[in-house]
This record gives sequence, C-alpha cells and structure tokens, in this order.
Amino acid sequence: MLKRTQILLEPWQVEHYKIVSEKYDVSFSEMIRMALCLDIIMATKIRFPKHKIEIDKNVLEKAIKNRNILENMGEEEFHKMLSRIYFEARKATELWAKE
Repeated sequence: MLKRTQILLEPWQVEHYKIVSEKYDVSFSEMIRMALCLDIIMATKIRFPKHKIEIDKNVLEKAIKNRNILENMGEEEFHKMLSRIYFEARKATELWAKE
C-alpha cells in the first residue's frame, strides 16, 4: 500500500521528471518511485559490492538508453520490470538497516 507524503523538489527536478514520465507514459509519482528505487540500488552496489542485485542489467541499460524498448515492452512486461526494481530496492534497504 502506498503512503502519501510530501516532498519538495527543485524546479529543474520537476521539469526533468515531468518530461521523463511523459516519455515513458507513467505517472509523475511512479517516475519518482522508480528513480528513488534505482538510486537505492546504485548506492547499494557501491556500498556493498558483493551484494548481488538480481535485475537484468541489460534490460535496464537498454531501457534507459533507448526508450523505444520500454514503449515496445508492453504494459505487463513494464510493470513486471518495475516490480522487480521495487523488490530489489527493498532488499537493498535491509542491508543498509543492518549496518
């Protein structure tokens, strides 16, 4: 279940995520959640290099480099990828909590 919270963003951040969310046809909130999770994953990879992140790196890299992959992915596949990102980010937060 999602929890409503308020965050303050710089105007350039708002503009960036508005543009990106429109390109990928996801809500602004979904885009922020995805970005936060990817940041958690990347920080975890730096802090805990031995921790295995179980996301297909190729899919993520291709998706980031070429938005057509996401557009051609289909809604179900896209949400499956998002679900995997969220799951891995949640697992990563457990590592940080243990530290």
